[in-house]
Amino acid sequence: MKIFGYRANEIRKLYLNGNFYVVAGSALIGIPLAKVVIDAMYPYMISNIACGMNLSFPWQIHAGLFGAILLLYFVINRMLTGKLKKMSPADVLKNRE
Repeated sequence: MKIFGYRANEIRKLYLNGNFYVVAGSALIGIPLAKVVIDAMYPYMISNIACGMNLSFPWQIHAGLFGAILLLYFVINRMLTGKLKKMSPADVLKNRE
């Protein structure tokens, strides 16, 4: 994309930053949904064991998981952006095959 004259900000906006809303929305939906599914499956997985466990999560754990997912998203985004900055147009044309 750099060969065609796109700047780093335009490339980031087109490819990397567009996924933020998908990642954030999926995390908001997926974390509570995974908790509900695991809570429903857990008694069947340990049906031969007589024990009791507290399966509740405080809201801080859900918020921490969401924060960790977004933090990892931004770290990966920075790594990809740094890799884009290091590439030169000559390397791209050479490795095109």
